[in-house]
Amino acid sequence: MKLVNRCFFLLFLWTWANNAWAQNPCATLGQPQLSCTFLAIDVASNRPVDAFCVGRPVRFELCPGRTVPTAVLSYGVLRGTDVTYVDKTPRCFPPNYLPYTYTPTAAEVGPVTVSELANDSSNPTYYIRNFQVYDTPLPVFTVAPCPGGAALVTVTDATYDSYEVQAGTGASQAIARNQPLIVPLAGATSVTVTGHYAANGVCERAATQPIGTLAPAVTPVLSSLTLSGPLTGGTATLAVGSLPAGYLYTLQVDPGTGFQNVPGVAVAPGSTSLSVPGAAAGRYRIARADYCGGSPDISLPIGTLSLTGASARNRNQLLLTDAGSPGTTYTVTRNGTAIATLVPISGGLEDADVQCGSTYTYVVTATQPGGGGVAVSNSVAITTVSNLLPPQPRLVASFNLNNVVVLTPVLATPTLLVGSSLRYSRTAGSGAPADFGTATSLRAPRDSTDLATLKANPPCYTVRLADVCGNTSPASPATCPAILSASAADADGSTAALTWTPFTGPDPAIPATYTLQRLAADGSVLSTVAVTGNTYTDLTPPTDRQVLRYRLQIGGAGLPAGTFSFSNLASVTRQLTLTIPTAFTPNGDGLNDVLEVKGRYLNNYTFVVVDRNGQQVFLGTQRSETWDGTIKGHAPVLGAYVWRFQQNNEDGKPFSATGAVTILK
Repeated sequence: MKLVNRCFFLLFLWTWANNAWAQNPCATLGQPQLSCTFLAIDVASNRPVDAFCVGRPVRFELCPGRTVPTAVLSYGVLRGTDVTYVDKTPRCFPPNYLPYTYTPTAAEVGPVTVSELANDSSNPTYYIRNFQVYDTPLPVFTVAPCPGGAALVTVTDATYDSYEVQAGTGASQAIARNQPLIVPLAGATSVTVTGHYAANGVCERAATQPIGTLAPAVTPVLSSLTLSGPLTGGTATLAVGSLPAGYLYTLQVDPGTGFQNVPGVAVAPGSTSLSVPGAAAGRYRIARADYCGGSPDISLPIGTLSLTGASARNRNQLLLTDAGSPGTTYTVTRNGTAIATLVPISGGLEDADVQCGSTYTYVVTATQPGGGGVAVSNSVAITTVSNLLPPQPRLVASFNLNNVVVLTPVLATPTLLVGSSLRYSRTAGSGAPADFGTATSLRAPRDSTDLATLKANPPCYTVRLADVCGNTSPASPATCPAILSASAADADGSTAALTWTPFTGPDPAIPATYTLQRLAADGSVLSTVAVTGNTYTDLTPPTDRQVLRYRLQIGGAGLPAGTFSFSNLASVTRQLTLTIPTAFTPNGDGLNDVLEVKGRYLNNYTFVVVDRNGQQVFLGTQRSETWDGTIKGHAPVLGAYVWRFQQNNEDGKPFSATGAVTILK
């Protein structure tokens, strides 16, 4: 208890409005010190309490021997220790007049200060008491049924000071936190745990859980054990089953000295897979017991199967470390396919059906005798060592639409083995072969030499394959892309003359076939025509294209099925023509009434007509747009006007022209 001696005078206006508080409502100096000022009474039990519970109401009463009229008593509760209403606004006194019941909330857990103001005009007093508010959550615990009418109860709650456990309506007994207790059920179907606080006998909470039905005990199953890497150090993955809830399961291993628990690996009921990092070599099994220590059983064991490998003399050796039982049978897969051509050697098997530079991945599976499941080894990738030459590659040279030569290697296998490389060479014209780079992938190299240089010295290319063993194949037959040239065959470009260098493919003994493609500006094919020899005159090029674009599509010549080589893109730009009359007569007689733009290859242009003052009187962007001489809806005005024409050619070069036109009657 604490006596606060301080005068409050802030409520003058409030006092004036309420004659019941005619005097200053705050305490004055010289208050008497009392051993008992007021009591907190638990409403439910009608007992005095020294601590409060969340959600449990209390009321406040004067201690026996104090005679203060209840009409002048007010109480209030503030969070914290020794926290009073002194200097509080808008009032400096507890706000609740009797009768008053206080119910703590979860937000007030912790220390609170209860204030009492007795506004007795003859002896005003202000007393406080500190209390602790306790939360009362449901206590947390687990219940596991056991055979024989018992259950294992474990309190994991950390809120209360002490706990009791009760099966059904039976007698209660103390239970310690985190110390499992076997509780006889005597036919009960539920268990109740009650949490108590030492500081307040009324602050307690009980939680009830039903007792589940214990599933029938079945023998655990360990169906497979798979290693991720050779032992020791590899992770073992176990496929498990028949682990119903209500029992405890433990993984055990026998490294040759007897079975023992595997630390750090929990086996949860219902599990279908377990992971054992850094597994030890040996036989593994699953042990089962109920939560009360009975119902023991074990699965059939599976022994680990660790695999390592090496290569020599163009052969791969598989070395096994097997912890399986006698009578185990084995199967081997190579790159995912089962094989049966292996030869037994000391400590393992040997595979002779391999090639240098190729990587083979092996997995061995051991089937345990007596239905004990399978052990799957870690996979081992072995790159074969040999001195055999790799098979000769082939090469395809082709231009892309940007007139860059792209080289595509064609190997006997669909991939380039890790550690292998492709070594390219290039011959320009009659020059000697020169190194053109080395690649470690099948990504197509590019020759960005400008087209004019390539036309002056047509290139040819070869490639050799070097394997990881240091063996290099013969060079591929030279491949030479076709180089196409195009020009106008007449003055107005109504025909085009085409010539090209011959294409040499992966197999020079096979003739090439040529198809001439006419292309749009975006590279799409407009039409095609089969051609032979090295020249062709296009007598029927598209009439609506200012730029004629051509390239050759080439097949045969040893190219893989469905693969083509393309020549460079060659083009002929035809001259744009523009015809605009010098005068027109917009008089409605049907003759020369409008001004229109005429010519060839006109597209996306700007045609502007301005008057003598420089004001725009007409704008056209396509040939269907003509000018009838009117200006903003008004009749034509006779006289001269200036026009300006602008357009980008199809090849991107600008074209412009100006002139004058006269409106006549």
